[in-house]
Amino acid sequence: MNTSNPYEELARRLDALPNGFPAAKDGAHLRILEYLFAPEEASLAASLSDGYESVGPIAARNGIDPAACRGRLKDMARRGLILAGKTAGGMGYRVMPFVVGIYEMQGDRMDAKLARLFENYFRTSFRQALSIQPPFQRVLPVRESLQSDLSIAPFETAAGIVDRSAAWAVTPCICRKQKALIGEACRHPVDVCMILADTAGVFHGRTGVRELNREEAHRVLRECAEAGLVHSVSNTRDGNWYICNCCTCSCGILRAWRRAGWRRWSLIRVSFPASTRRFVTGAAFARRPVRSPRSRWKAPPG
Repeated sequence: MNTSNPYEELARRLDALPNGFPAAKDGAHLRILEYLFAPEEASLAASLSDGYESVGPIAARNGIDPAACRGRLKDMARRGLILAGKTAGGMGYRVMPFVVGIYEMQGDRMDAKLARLFENYFRTSFRQALSIQPPFQRVLPVRESLQSDLSIAPFETAAGIVDRSAAWAVTPCICRKQKALIGEACRHPVDVCMILADTAGVFHGRTGVRELNREEAHRVLRECAEAGLVHSVSNTRDGNWYICNCCTCSCGILRAWRRAGWRRWSLIRVSFPASTRRFVTGAAFARRPVRSPRSRWKAPPG
């Protein structure tokens, strides 16, 4: 790919995805990419499609030897920078959103420097991601009069997502790990972010995650509910591959909503009366048509 700055090209590519990657005026978003990607990796990631492609077309598009391209793509997928999956022509690769995606996959790489880089980006620009509609994450605050076209499913639907999966794993919450590294750890449990898959055994032997069976996955889910954490999933019709168990003290999305002020943002409509200031335990996701096309909106003044 011909570009004078591969990181700016990758930033534009990520921001073009439905999840977005808002630019920071001070370049904080670019400093994160510079820390995670080598220049040639940034160029390669920026060239990837939204859907899985085999190595041949990717290598041809970038003018790279196919064998070298395959090795680079495999290494990037292993480090959680892009997605890998099966195609008719063998293993394929595609671009991965920054959130939820690249950021959450950096558990093994998260250190004090990356934690501070993200915190700077969060404080300057990440709130802009809340202007993306429909939202890419589904959560439910209560004791507010909220208007939206979302309907809310209770805890049992979270259990249903677990039951419909064939493989389960848990990984440390990247948000709580990040906050702890900048000296702002919260009291909530860390090993609670759940990853799901349709293929049995897919997490066996995988580094960075702890494989679970169905009963263990249900136990983690219930412990999170009892701890007052909010279950949140991707705002898509099908294919929920994770359940985040979030809090307002560490979760980037909930922190951004809290900083913006609940009353100024349209989130989701509850299907039952709210009666407490706390989040509704285990009722943090909704059924909604798939998020497409992407649109943005501005918060009303207030």
